[in-house]
Amino acid sequence: MMGKIPKYFIQELLERTNIIDLINLRFKLKKIGENYQALCPFHHEKHHLLLSIKKQFFYCFGCKVHGNAIDFLMEYEKLNFLDSITELSTLHNIIIPFKEKKQKKLNIIFIKKKLHTILSEISNIYQKNLFSSNPIAYQYLLKRGISKKIIYRFLLGYATFQNNQIKNYIEKKKLEPSILLDSGLIIINKEKKFYDRFRNRIMFPIRDKYGNINGFGGRKLNNINQPKYLNSSENPIFYKNKNLYGIYELTVQTLKPKQIIVVEGYFDVLSLAQYNIYAVALLGTVINSEHCKKLFQISDNIIFCYDGDHAGKKTNWITLNLILPFLKDHRTVKFIFLPENEDPSSIILKEGEENFKKEYKNPKYYIHFLFNKISKNMQLGKIEDRIQLSRLILPLINKIPGKNIKIHLQKLLGEKTGILDIYQFKKLCNTLKTLKKPFNTFIKKTPIRLLISLLLQNPELAKEIKNIKKINKFHVVGINIFVDLLKILHKNPNLATNQLIEYYRNSKLEKIFKYLIVWNHMIGKNKIYPTFLELLKKIKIQNLEYKYTYFLTKERKEGLNITEKKKLWKINQKIVKHKI
Repeated sequence: MMGKIPKYFIQELLERTNIIDLINLRFKLKKIGENYQALCPFHHEKHHLLLSIKKQFFYCFGCKVHGNAIDFLMEYEKLNFLDSITELSTLHNIIIPFKEKKQKKLNIIFIKKKLHTILSEISNIYQKNLFSSNPIAYQYLLKRGISKKIIYRFLLGYATFQNNQIKNYIEKKKLEPSILLDSGLIIINKEKKFYDRFRNRIMFPIRDKYGNINGFGGRKLNNINQPKYLNSSENPIFYKNKNLYGIYELTVQTLKPKQIIVVEGYFDVLSLAQYNIYAVALLGTVINSEHCKKLFQISDNIIFCYDGDHAGKKTNWITLNLILPFLKDHRTVKFIFLPENEDPSSIILKEGEENFKKEYKNPKYYIHFLFNKISKNMQLGKIEDRIQLSRLILPLINKIPGKNIKIHLQKLLGEKTGILDIYQFKKLCNTLKTLKKPFNTFIKKTPIRLLISLLLQNPELAKEIKNIKKINKFHVVGINIFVDLLKILHKNPNLATNQLIEYYRNSKLEKIFKYLIVWNHMIGKNKIYPTFLELLKKIKIQNLEYKYTYFLTKERKEGLNITEKKKLWKINQKIVKHKI
């Protein structure tokens, strides 16, 4: 299990990352004064996303989404925290130095890097085999309509008849036996001897979106009693249910494609790529939630084009059911239904590019598929069939998170079942749920809140406070939070706003701090420093007033001794002095 990521590494990563460059790769930004802005990609109203160069922070005035470079990747690419760190690390070509809970001989990062290197070298061997070992393999690809250009682009290769070519190569590298098995390319038999998993097969390297080879798929070239397709065994870098074939080649063409077409097989991806239609394929598995997350991280518009056989038709329905919980209002899902026993590869080879593109440009919207599939063989003139339609389709509609989609589907259901009375229909749908209380963005201005906000927005102000211990003794609500910030900044004097907020990720303060970072406190740029000093003076007065009240209360209840009376007099003098 991986340990924690050190704070210093996160700070270094954020220091290297210019949020303007990061976001500008994904959509166009416009310079406005000292900052940048763009139409917010997180909702579909005309509100602007503001990016601060100084704070390295983004903020939307409409949907209130905000944060640093890590938060942007989490929101925009739908990544979790660790994946966002990995994305930035890959961007800067640096390795994450996980803090291991226990020392291990080979940590997971080293193993992954080693495996990626080995698989890349083995891919080169397979590629050389394709053009030298057996002309049948190369001829087979040409027969399937795959050009030399596509062969090179997708790194296609050939595993020979030998059962020890790859085994011998890995053994020559003098690596640990565990690495041999972790490669996913070696099998151990009953006699505990190693031999190659792939023999006499066309080889398809399966790459992640960064271009690293995680595993291989192999297509047999003879009629022996073996599976037609075979994948690498699962290992630290290859999980069959999490990979999509062709994802690297797709993202190389465009980082944020307008739409993605999802197919079943390797040759479907290759055949479509010949005509500059870049698709991704499932690795012989039924689509799962991991696939859905990955697809929507890349594009908001997904088109599924499965084979026209019985299994493909069944998979269409499974896909629709599985993808419903991912359907937010800005996302669309469509289906291309192919003729009986055809697949994308066979269609494009038989009918040519133009005919396939006609189908490709006119896919069926998932809403029509949903209603047509469920109402098939129903006679909606009969009341029992209308009840049956409502009973079957409402649970599916309720899975959808998109509010507008839900409303339109419910309206469509009302039209089909003949329930046009809004009150009666709402009773049927039973979708009126208590809305979550929205985050209250109104914050009362108090000296301590303004101090915290100014410090978050201008971390260099911490240098103006020399004696933290003295401030820590102040009896002011929230002073402990302010002091905690000061301690971090005194220890790390060069932290920027985007780095400082990382110390509070997943804490109770994260949400309010992110708001305070973009809080418009109406303090002009040239007045920030004097205002900060004035606020420090105010909390000092608040502390004195607290002590003054304390001694007055004590005097009324039990009286004060001479020393306490002198303290009360001194406190009163200080309050008067500070207020003058």
